[in-house]
Amino acid sequence: MEMKKTAYARHQELSALLSEASKRYYQGEVSALSDQEFDFAMKELEAIEAAYPELRKKDSPAQKVGSDLSELFPKVTHRVPMLSISNAYQISEIHDFIRQVEKDAHPDLEWVCERKIDGVSLSLIYEDGVLREAITRGDGIRGDDITANVKTIPDVPHTLSGSPKGLLEVRGEVYMTREDFRQMNERLQQEGEKTFQNPRNTVAGSLKLKDPEETRKRPLHFFAYLIPEPSGAKLHSENLERLPRLGFKTDRFWKVNSLEAIENTADEILASRSSLPFDIDGMVIKLNDLRLQEELGNTAKNPRWVIAYKFQAERAETQILSIDCQVGRTGAVTPVANLAPVWLAGTTVKRATLHNFDEISRLDVRVGDTVVIEKGGEIIPKIVAMIPEKRAAESEPFEIPTVCPECGMPLTRIEGEVVIRCENLHCKAMVQALFEHFASRDAMNIENLGPALVAALLETGKVKRLSDLYRLTQDDLISLERMAEKSAQNVIQAIEKSKERSLENLIFGLGIRFVGKTSAKNLAQYFGTLEALMNADKETLQLVGDVGERIATSIYDFFRNTEERAEVETLITLGLPTVYKGKKTGNLFSGQTVVLTGTLPTLSRSDAKELLEANGGKVSGSVSKKTSWVLAGEEAGSKLTKAEELGIPVHDEEWLLRTLRENQET
Repeated sequence: MEMKKTAYARHQELSALLSEASKRYYQGEVSALSDQEFDFAMKELEAIEAAYPELRKKDSPAQKVGSDLSELFPKVTHRVPMLSISNAYQISEIHDFIRQVEKDAHPDLEWVCERKIDGVSLSLIYEDGVLREAITRGDGIRGDDITANVKTIPDVPHTLSGSPKGLLEVRGEVYMTREDFRQMNERLQQEGEKTFQNPRNTVAGSLKLKDPEETRKRPLHFFAYLIPEPSGAKLHSENLERLPRLGFKTDRFWKVNSLEAIENTADEILASRSSLPFDIDGMVIKLNDLRLQEELGNTAKNPRWVIAYKFQAERAETQILSIDCQVGRTGAVTPVANLAPVWLAGTTVKRATLHNFDEISRLDVRVGDTVVIEKGGEIIPKIVAMIPEKRAAESEPFEIPTVCPECGMPLTRIEGEVVIRCENLHCKAMVQALFEHFASRDAMNIENLGPALVAALLETGKVKRLSDLYRLTQDDLISLERMAEKSAQNVIQAIEKSKERSLENLIFGLGIRFVGKTSAKNLAQYFGTLEALMNADKETLQLVGDVGERIATSIYDFFRNTEERAEVETLITLGLPTVYKGKKTGNLFSGQTVVLTGTLPTLSRSDAKELLEANGGKVSGSVSKKTSWVLAGEEAGSKLTKAEELGIPVHDEEWLLRTLRENQET
């Protein structure tokens, strides 16, 4: 029983970790997990579900494809599902895969090896040779229609050579070369704009921009690599050879017919990795025979005829020159190592995160140490090991600071947290970070208000608190060094435009401790108005999905802090958004708080939540006296018991769908 309890707890922990990492990855954001860490966590989750099948539910990360769906674009159902590819990190796993396919098909098969380009998958639909739709992977079943943006990519032909008749789907990868990425960042830095972190995430964000003309400014490229439907060809390699004749650019591929040849090809591709103009993170191995591909079919998530051999993240040795302590917007103090410059995965690395002071102790790193670094997810340089034999005899352990490195105030550590914090709300570093956060894309999206301009505004005293941004004039900005009239006008326009954002953007932008983007949206959906949120008690706050006691206490305390509340009220008078502008299809469940429990027959938990919220309902994670009713499925647990004890109505999926249908008919 104890083992089962531990497995259930670990399943819940891994599910939350993988869901968050997947969401960030598909939205083009930085994930805390490297690709390898993500894949190993997924394998552990799959193993737990194999041992405890009752945990294998439709909304488990192990049972579904990650999603990049956005609310900004129309949805299109894929003609053939865009499934993810199984990953392997050891050559022994490739051997097992090949042997399994040979067992299911027959021996002496031919394979096609291709570089695994680190970009964003795309489906192109042509009708009589003319581009009709460009669709993202989405959730594998449906994708976003981003045709207007994709038409700005020079490598994507609008009309195919030979004008083939009927419908033709071509899939491929959108990517950015390292040199294009470097030049773009260099230009943005010269213009005082915020730079990007890596090519892959930049591509993902560029494809989802509202304005196609902004996408046009990004140096995007496209390689075609698949025709997913019958095309008259017998081999995948024949389709690859056909694609250039249609007008597409393709990458090199290798045809092989033995395990030894696959290993040699992997070695060749890995050896060329650093010399390529674009990033790759492995090699894809596909069965060449299209008839056998069809016979082998797919699992719920992956085709059975293809596997990706993922390369280890690139590593390098260097020396720690010093360790700085940076103060973030919430006061968290983070140690960062300054390194002897070293080339790694396409960039020169000079700094690496150490996450927190417990991590310094765990790694036992000191100033002067020689360390091994890698890029987690090919993005964030991090120290993974210290080399003991290269440590100087006179080295001393790093001393954890007791006062803020920016303002000198004493640092505190809350019980249960690993971080130490500066509690001085006027700390210069915290204020700078808060302004940058407030102006970020997921918050108020104030374009052109980058770190350099924020620093200049704070240094000159033109702004001291967030509300001061909305009192700035064009003359205020022109008076700053190196600020042209046109640039000043653009900033003022962007600040004014930010007033059109929705309530969740403002909630996120306020920088309330522990309130992330998801929590902010849940809060905005639940309360509807900023006034209702500001006046909510802790118990009511905890009725909101994703809001536990810690987050509820932080929100409650924030709005009861005299200074913070006064600032928010000032923002309201200046015209910032106070109402949730998200989509709702009806008010059938308006004013009702619903709790979900158990496994529903056809709806995933996320689908049911979306249906309820779209019809005005508020979904909570816990049952209380304020719960209107409970939606229960199979294996409903303690929530159902509590609802019955409190006399709260309980309904099933059939009742929900019937009620929605009857409401539409009236």
